[in-house]
Amino acid sequence: MEQLNNKHFSENLSKINKIKSTEDIDKKILTLIKTIKSALEINSYTIKHLPRKEQLTPDIHLKIYTKRLLRKEWQRTRDPAVKTLQNAQIAYVKQILKDHRQSEWDEFTKTLNFNDRSLYKLNRRLLRKTPANTPLIDHNGEKIYDTSSKSELFAKSMEAKFTQNRGPELQDATHSITQLEAITTQSTQYT
Repeated sequence: MEQLNNKHFSENLSKINKIKSTEDIDKKILTLIKTIKSALEINSYTIKHLPRKEQLTPDIHLKIYTKRLLRKEWQRTRDPAVKTLQNAQIAYVKQILKDHRQSEWDEFTKTLNFNDRSLYKLNRRLLRKTPANTPLIDHNGEKIYDTSSKSELFAKSMEAKFTQNRGPELQDATHSITQLEAITTQSTQYT
């Protein structure tokens, strides 16, 4: 993937002079093309993508492929025997991946050295806590990090969005509600 240094690119393009005649236009077009090409060559660079550290072996890929085939077969047939095989394969693949990750970790830790401080760097990286990814933003645009303010923001948002549906006034319903309220007030007076 190529990236471009825009500042230097625009500086190189600004070296083009003013045009006075039609012959100058042709010359300037060729100069422009050459300048753009050279500016791109000088100021662009290629980003090197590092390969994934954890490369799975072909044997593990085969086990995963077998697990997927068993899943497809079970979805197609719903055969209990195939489901049993699938469950066993899932457990087997989980165990193989766990062992593989552990062996990768063991190999990595063998490369750590006290002299170059790589062990300390790893320890610091593992112990460092990452901050909250994205805080909530209220209606004023302020960022909210603490839990109690977040819950208040959620409550206000839900209250604004979900209002009670009043519906049409029904005489029978309002009469029944007033009778129930009257009964409950009378019963609380006697107790």
